[in-house]
Amino acid sequence: MRRANARAEDVLKNLPTLETDRLILRKIILGDAEAVFDYTSDPEVTRYVIWDTHRTIEDSETFLRSVAERYENARAEMGYVLSRQYWGQGLMPEAVRAMIAFGFEKMGLNRLEAHCITENTASARVMEKAGMLYEGTLRQREFIKGAYRDTKIYSILKSEFSRR
Repeated sequence: MRRANARAEDVLKNLPTLETDRLILRKIILGDAEAVFDYTSDPEVTRYVIWDTHRTIEDSETFLRSVAERYENARAEMGYVLSRQYWGQGLMPEAVRAMIAFGFEKMGLNRLEAHCITENTASARVMEKAGMLYEGTLRQREFIKGAYRDTKIYSILKSEFSRR
């Protein structure tokens, strides 16, 4: 397990660009603040996330700095958000499948997990379409926008990914 963690840490420090048929997934950088602000300032996009809707470009820059710091952490938990203009096009399941393949094939992980607020049925569908299995609901796990929210947790194991 220690070897897999070291491998994951090495990969996270130098995240490669992943490409699918329609997407290019790359490590975000501080220079992405304007593009990030474009969707993080949309209350409908941020409705189910744990962070507040961005009100200024500085909010987005602070967010990007915090995400960059997490690249040094080898946790195998995925999170995602997509600009509203791209909803319903199947892009997010495609991106999640690419991240899953990367986690198992390049990082040597055994388990990947993600979670969503129970009301976020679109996110739950993304995880299911990507081959993740529903494990259960964690009651009042997150305090989000003034209320405790139940969270659904999904995961996929390397052995399940290998059977595809």
